[in-house]
Amino acid sequence: MCGIAGSYKFKDALSEMLHAGAMADAIAYRGPDARGVMQLGDCIFAHRRLAIIDLDHAADQPILSADKNCMITFNGEIYNYRELRRKLESQGALFRTGSDTEVILQLYQFCGADALDQLDGMFALAIFDQNRRELILMRDRLGKKPLYYTITNEKQLIFASTLHALKQHPACPGELNCEAIHDFLACSYIPGNGSVYRQVQQLPVASIMRVYPDGSSEIKKYWAPDYSQKTDLSFEDAAVILREKLHLAAARRLIADVPCGVFLSGGIDSALIAMLAARHADKKLNAFTIGFEQKNYDERDLAATTVQWVNAHTAHGLQHHTQIVDCRSFEVLQHLAEVYGEPFADFSMLPTYFLSRFAAQHNKLVLSGDGADELFGGYERYQAMRYCDRLQKKLPRGVINLMAASAGALFKDHGKRSKLSRLHRFLQLAGTPVGERYARLMLHTTAKIRQQIYGERLPLNQLPDCGRFINQALQNVTTTQKSERFAECDLATYLPWDILTKVDRASMAASLEVRSPFLDREVVEFAASLPFEYKQQGKQRKVILKHALLDHLAPEILQQRKRGFAVPIGHWFRTAWQDKLKTHLLEGRLIQDNWMNRAGLEQLIKIHQSCRQDHSELLGNLLMLELFLEKN
Repeated sequence: MCGIAGSYKFKDALSEMLHAGAMADAIAYRGPDARGVMQLGDCIFAHRRLAIIDLDHAADQPILSADKNCMITFNGEIYNYRELRRKLESQGALFRTGSDTEVILQLYQFCGADALDQLDGMFALAIFDQNRRELILMRDRLGKKPLYYTITNEKQLIFASTLHALKQHPACPGELNCEAIHDFLACSYIPGNGSVYRQVQQLPVASIMRVYPDGSSEIKKYWAPDYSQKTDLSFEDAAVILREKLHLAAARRLIADVPCGVFLSGGIDSALIAMLAARHADKKLNAFTIGFEQKNYDERDLAATTVQWVNAHTAHGLQHHTQIVDCRSFEVLQHLAEVYGEPFADFSMLPTYFLSRFAAQHNKLVLSGDGADELFGGYERYQAMRYCDRLQKKLPRGVINLMAASAGALFKDHGKRSKLSRLHRFLQLAGTPVGERYARLMLHTTAKIRQQIYGERLPLNQLPDCGRFINQALQNVTTTQKSERFAECDLATYLPWDILTKVDRASMAASLEVRSPFLDREVVEFAASLPFEYKQQGKQRKVILKHALLDHLAPEILQQRKRGFAVPIGHWFRTAWQDKLKTHLLEGRLIQDNWMNRAGLEQLIKIHQSCRQDHSELLGNLLMLELFLEKN
């Protein structure tokens, strides 16, 4: 895992080398093992390396081809690089290193850009071809690794792994994107392929971009999962195949020249990955768990149960490492606001960062359980959408809305996760028109609240519908199964824009590589082919996943309800962070620069802190926007 940066079509090579070096230095934490800057023709690449495969310095990047015609800088891992290497060697390729990076470069030289879709892994890369004077940028299938770019008025293209790095280049435009900020306040992340800066884009997932000598460019999508073609396999046969694919995915992700560990919580997904990894490891693996003083959030005992189970059923087992942390560190939150490079407010980034920092004391590489919920129907919201349909068939929408209003008046706020609050939100959702329902579920602002808090910099009559990305994704789904539409939508939106962004930035801030076996290409494609009733049945979720790996789970873990990496920010905003919240929101850049209306913000904070309503998500979004503005 690494960090990359570079530029194409510049005027002054000496200055550009310095700018590339500055971009690389800004992401030194992503690659503390080596630094490189290289020029080929009118292209300059920079690289920071976290050495995982082929630790020799001969594999440091950027790498120049033997004929000195092509140059590459690469961030990530290619899991099928050994198979590709053997294929290339049979065609006469000669290799100078054992790295997967050189395999990519040789694959391009022998087979062309169209062959790069053979890469199976998590990555963002850039290749420059001097003969063709063509730059290629590429990103992995699911968006595990980031890649931002901008094209200046002078047709210079500048790219980097993070916005913070890109901003080190003086030619990078810094005008803030009002639409992106509007979207962020609703989503907790910036959706789509734009960024918080108006003229900076993110390369779409599963896409390859070709930039030509005349300054023109084209972006082509090279992959998408197909949910339309369902397998005719029986449930039992499908479970057997799924089991085989998951074992293969875990084994692939253990390939490294450094020891591997696992993230371990009290949930099913990480427990399965721990068992899969231990089955294929040739030595004891480190397992990392963080605990909390608040018992409702502490999963150390459940994680210990998994460790005991794995140790009793594998040859080498797990070495369990635990640490109690206090996620209420405001200084860490401010640090993460800088690391993420743009507003981001999934507050599970806090425990993810603390866990990554803890694991990085022992390992450079870990496996995680990310992706299982999107692929195997793990989210309760998919069931909620089904129940909404049923209720609307039985009762008129007007009656449902009256019930929701009555519930809101009767139920004093008990926090987002309380049964009463969940019932109130469900009734609100059920009364929403079908076409708007999923966007309303996923968004954290309403037109009424926006009218109350927005300032002059966010003119409501000029801003688009902040649910448009979700609604567009729902229109583009390939599945014909109604309940599965939302899972396919999440794979294209929530997974890359929230989950994978959170994990990449938080783990790389600790110089730790995280691999996700559930997000293996073959697993994803097979999961897409499964009927949704194999995944959710009644109140049961992830049915086929649990069945396929039933003997991999301790019975106590199998019976656990879904647990997120949630943190009680709503409570903190009323207690430990109460004063900081008021100071930053009411005396900071949000008010000074007219992004927000002070009276509206004061009212929002007052309502939340009096427990009349829970505005945790929106206040969290506003706080992270303020912390971003303070740094930029």
